[in-house]
Amino acid sequence: MAAQISVVVVDDHPLFRAGVIQTLALDDEIQVAGEGGSGAEALTLAREHGPDIVLLDISMPGDGIETARELSRLAKAPRVVMLTVSESDDDIMRALEAGAVGYVLKGIGASDLIGAIKSVAAGESFVSPNLTLRLLTSVKQRTTKGALSALTKQEERTLRLVAMGLSNREVGERLGILEKTVKYHMSNIMEKLKVRNRVEATLIARQVWGELTEEAPT
Repeated sequence: MAAQISVVVVDDHPLFRAGVIQTLALDDEIQVAGEGGSGAEALTLAREHGPDIVLLDISMPGDGIETARELSRLAKAPRVVMLTVSESDDDIMRALEAGAVGYVLKGIGASDLIGAIKSVAAGESFVSPNLTLRLLTSVKQRTTKGALSALTKQEERTLRLVAMGLSNREVGERLGILEKTVKYHMSNIMEKLKVRNRVEATLIARQVWGELTEEAPT
């Protein structure tokens, strides 16, 4: 049997948190390693248990988005999924920019939440489908397929990996370059695509290139 997916659930509403834990317990491949109600508790639990995934609410003591940023800086950083009621475009962008690889609305069904956890554990990113459509619409008018053709081969390799959900550090390891070099490439990519952040660059890459693999241009 494959190793279980270790999850920490952090939300300041105990009743809702209990429901999420009960939902995750429906799947034998998922194990809840701990639970908490604040950003500080999320960081403590992440350090103690080294979970694969931390489920975070945005509106909680310690600020969920800032907590996601701090979690992404840990030596053994978990993959962060925001579980929230907020459909604000600004919250979505801020969360993803802070390092979250998932953004799920609290109205999600049990099977869909389990599916999202498994997708993120497999290295993918997950944003509730209706939110993805809104984000794509917001950037659609500011880019064309031709914009991607302006990227160098190394920039395209970098963007492909970023769009697959890898961090700057992970991209650097895959490409054999320094993390600061990855940041330099991403700055150039965002300038060429005329986007504000890596999230929008990722949306463009997925819209134009479709399903992404590690295959690099030759």
